[in-house]
Amino acid sequence: MDDTIYKRSAEAKNLPQQDVKTIGLRFKDQTVSVTKTICIGRASGNDVVLDRDPMVSRRHAVIERSENTCTIMDLGSTNGTYVNGNPLKVKEVRTLNGGDVVRVGNTEFQFLG
Repeated sequence: MDDTIYKRSAEAKNLPQQDVKTIGLRFKDQTVSVTKTICIGRASGNDVVLDRDPMVSRRHAVIERSENTCTIMDLGSTNGTYVNGNPLKVKEVRTLNGGDVVRVGNTEFQFLG
């Protein structure tokens, strides 16, 4: 089973303090707040590290938040990124809606928007 580590990378961008709407990703019993750019991948420099999932690329996908909208983009991963079972093309940007299920490798997140 894979483990998820959530941390802030030095490259992460924070949103202004006045932003109050909570947006997040739910993984198993853990929720990660999306307040900035979140990089997902197997490498330790990502914000969400899935280092025990062999289907996840070193830098797999990125979620960007702009005010109350979030988008996801596949970064050229080997095994793809899926939203509600639909694959993203490499570098395709897709808006996430509340309840969307994101799959990265063998790991699924529910988007809380």
